[in-house]
Amino acid sequence: MGIELSGAGETLAAIVVSDELSKDGGGNGSQEKVKETNCANCGATLQGKYCHACGQSGHIHRSLLHMFEEVLHGLFHFDTKAWRTIPALIFRPGKLTKEYIEGKRTSYVSPLALFLFLIFLMFFVFSFTAKEMEGDILKTTNTREEIVQEIANLNAAIGKIETNQADSKDQSESSFQQQIETYEKQSELRALQDKLDKIDGKPKTLAQYQQELSTAEERLAKLKQEKDELKKKIEDSPGDHISNVIKQEQLVGFAENDVKYFKKKISKLEKENKDKTKSENISTSGKSVASTSASATNVSIESEIEEVTDSPWLKSMVSHIESNKELTLYKMKKNASSYAFLLMPISLPFLWLLFMFRRQYVMFDHAVFSLYSLSFMCILLMLIAILSRFDFVAISSLLFVFVPPIHMFSQLRGAYQLGFLAAFWRTIALLFIAALSLSLYVALITVLSA
Repeated sequence: MGIELSGAGETLAAIVVSDELSKDGGGNGSQEKVKETNCANCGATLQGKYCHACGQSGHIHRSLLHMFEEVLHGLFHFDTKAWRTIPALIFRPGKLTKEYIEGKRTSYVSPLALFLFLIFLMFFVFSFTAKEMEGDILKTTNTREEIVQEIANLNAAIGKIETNQADSKDQSESSFQQQIETYEKQSELRALQDKLDKIDGKPKTLAQYQQELSTAEERLAKLKQEKDELKKKIEDSPGDHISNVIKQEQLVGFAENDVKYFKKKISKLEKENKDKTKSENISTSGKSVASTSASATNVSIESEIEEVTDSPWLKSMVSHIESNKELTLYKMKKNASSYAFLLMPISLPFLWLLFMFRRQYVMFDHAVFSLYSLSFMCILLMLIAILSRFDFVAISSLLFVFVPPIHMFSQLRGAYQLGFLAAFWRTIALLFIAALSLSLYVALITVLSA
């Protein structure tokens, strides 16, 4: 902050002249002249728009609008860098990454600064566009009275749909839609009924689940038969029945999910009964530890997986999340923005593996690639969130599916100077890497928020 020695004499002379002009009645014009020719920060004589000694601008403002502009400039260099970086990031990501790695730094915003700013902006946008989704997450039925009322509402809705279906036997669009809606409501009904049974301490028996499985298998067989009949009709008049076959396959999918659900419940109850019987036999017959360990080797892999998922720690975490949804959601939003920078180090080892035989690329290069790629994804997710908020779901879905791989391919090919095939297979691998990194990040945020 001090005055450089080489300019000390000139500064002292300027101050003396200023004082003399003041004494001689130089007036306001003389004072303004001094302000224009001397740096207000260090006092050095200005030789242009900026001080050669400290770098401060020679123009001194006193307006709130300019203050806001100065904040943006300090954070993001909006005057020049951002308007070059963001278009390049969207349309020429490979060139942007390559030039920054090769040393063209002054022209572009730093990838880390850009990523941190866009992460902040993205969560700011999410706070306005995701309110309805948060409401659905926080909406819960905890008390027995609420669950009973919700079950009654669902039963009434299902009954109304079934009445409408009985009145209309056609295979129209509305009829298929009603059947799909019925299956969705039945799935909600089963979940609520299981919750109510758990509260009452009267869960369904094995025989009841077996009966429901038998009914579900009969329904599945009937739907498959109807689908086969529709396929035969396609041969006679394809245009009239292709859409019906597609809809019928949706119904078959729902029925298959029902069968899987009941089989899973039956398998779990059979395992519990088997473990209970084994425990009773051990306690009554006084079997040795050796025989107990020998019988334990017959436990299936599926049972071992269930034991892991039913661990006390995991059960405790899930129970805490269910009982504190609002707090957990708040902590997840806070942690998601606070720990977003971890996405880069999580993905770095995988990026290194993609180029492990290309020694000319170092970790810094992969970090720049990762940060710019994540910055683009932030822009894309903000656009998708805004479009979804205004019910442009189809457009947002297309953007989510097709834009990331195209952008990854373009960035890989330009940044690492790859051929078409080399960039193509690395794009496929990078999509898996992105999914894995995001899964690890979500798991970490969930654990930290529980």
